[in-house]
Amino acid sequence: MESNTRFSHRFRTKELIFIALMAALLFVINFTIGAGIIAVSGIPGSSAFITGISNLLFITFVALVVRKFGVLTLFYFIYALLALPTHMAGGPPGFIWKIPLLAISALLLDILLHVTRFRKVGFIIGLPVLTLFGFASYLVVYYLLGMPEFEKLYGVIIVMSIIFIALGYLGMWLGFVLFNKM
Repeated sequence: MESNTRFSHRFRTKELIFIALMAALLFVINFTIGAGIIAVSGIPGSSAFITGISNLLFITFVALVVRKFGVLTLFYFIYALLALPTHMAGGPPGFIWKIPLLAISALLLDILLHVTRFRKVGFIIGLPVLTLFGFASYLVVYYLLGMPEFEKLYGVIIVMSIIFIALGYLGMWLGFVLFNKM
């Protein structure tokens, strides 16, 4: 796919297919790694210790290839739909709230990337925004719904955020490397 610098608002069919395939591939990779970590620890989102790398690799690569506003919102919407019957994506199986929580978090990153015209600075600033808003929004929803995941996540949220951001920067760097090899 060529670099789209005009920032068209419409996705072409091949871009939609690319986004969906990348979301599905990320799901498969994270499922094989992340579901085991969550099952062992019992802490929702604990897979972030490892999947921070894979998530940001895919986010960076997909955003750089498509370069359109909404690409990451759509990407994470599809990912959340695939993750709905699992413990992945920040909630127990069937936790429908993980879909809007992921999509809204990704929308913030989409806005930041659009404003910075998909330059590296947008990615660098966007990772902590995505992470902190994402974890905080899950924490609030868990609390409001009285879910037991609140206590589990509350106890490790600072460490998880720091590790996810650090590993996310590694994944981001790998995403830039992969994109530049194309």
